[in-house]
Amino acid sequence: MRSPMKNTGTTIITVAGAACMLLAGTGCSSGSSEPTDAGTGTGGSADTGVDTGPPPPVDVVAAGVRWVGRVDVTTDAAHPRFAWSGTGFVAKFMGTSLTAQLAISGSPQIFKAVIDGTPQAPFTAAANTSMMWPLAMGLTSDVHTVELYRQTEGPQGQTQLMALTTDGTLMDPPPGPGKLIELVGDSITCGYGDLGKLGDADCYPTESHWDTYEAVAARMLGAEVSTIAASGRGIIRNYGGDTTGTMPMLYPLTLTNLSTPVWDFHIEPQAVVINLGTNDISNNKGDPGDAFRDTYVDLMTTIRTNYPDAWIIGIIGPLLSGTDLTTIQGHIKDAVDIRTAAGDSKVEFFDMIQAQTSDKFACQYHPNVAENMIMATQLAGELSAKLGW
Repeated sequence: MRSPMKNTGTTIITVAGAACMLLAGTGCSSGSSEPTDAGTGTGGSADTGVDTGPPPPVDVVAAGVRWVGRVDVTTDAAHPRFAWSGTGFVAKFMGTSLTAQLAISGSPQIFKAVIDGTPQAPFTAAANTSMMWPLAMGLTSDVHTVELYRQTEGPQGQTQLMALTTDGTLMDPPPGPGKLIELVGDSITCGYGDLGKLGDADCYPTESHWDTYEAVAARMLGAEVSTIAASGRGIIRNYGGDTTGTMPMLYPLTLTNLSTPVWDFHIEPQAVVINLGTNDISNNKGDPGDAFRDTYVDLMTTIRTNYPDAWIIGIIGPLLSGTDLTTIQGHIKDAVDIRTAAGDSKVEFFDMIQAQTSDKFACQYHPNVAENMIMATQLAGELSAKLGW
């Protein structure tokens, strides 16, 4: 496990107060490189009438790095905050080391660094601390790219980037791949306990978003992923049967636990995948009924309003089986049919996710890495077919 680092004052702090957001039609740059072209169309071609989908997603650059997933750059532009699973940043520097000062609010939080494309072992930052964490050390004196992603889900608290330290020079971050998938889900999509064992009492220490089906599928497709998910949440009721803090209620939030700022949806993914319904029926709660279908329709309508050109794909799995599975599948299919009848031609129910077998159980029966890989392959194939990736 990485150890926190004391700031001795001998390295160079390269992130100052500057921050900016690159938006279509506007932009700013921290150096000589050109802003990423965010595209100018809204889907479709004026010349041929062929639907080409949404333009490439906008790059968000703040505090010297490019952000992946939802990030709050409005409250304190110099020190962005992030919370949702898999959210993080990409930095580029010339030198041999890069260290991040991370302020942690809430529970302990797990992070994963990726150095020049190679994932590193995760490290855990203690609750309610602000420490320097070495993301890369002992590299050749050259240009390097470092990514950092949260493995811990949003309800566990916020992370704030306070500073980056390098022995060299922080450079303009590399542009994004122009491919973005958004996932809306529950513990399965968070990666809750996916590195753990069936009998583990606590699944959060073995939570790994990097190993989730959506993160793996995105890497297969050369895309990035923005995950909006929280354990135990459903469409109309949660695992415990309560109806507060369901995913449609959390979906507008930039930071999971805070009502403000709300997300402005200026970054349009090419596809949104919804994997919800397990908690609405599991734990012997029975059929959630038409209210589930209607609220699912409302969620898809909200997504369509914010993302006019994206594919919206409903899935369910892999924890449900038998009557529970067929019941939720029926409600999702009905919701998709309602949207289709309303004229939405880019919405579907992808029903190929099969119930997992007992050899694929991780912590508290959640899908393990092998099961996530199976789902990733299925989802990547469907996204490739729909998006031409």
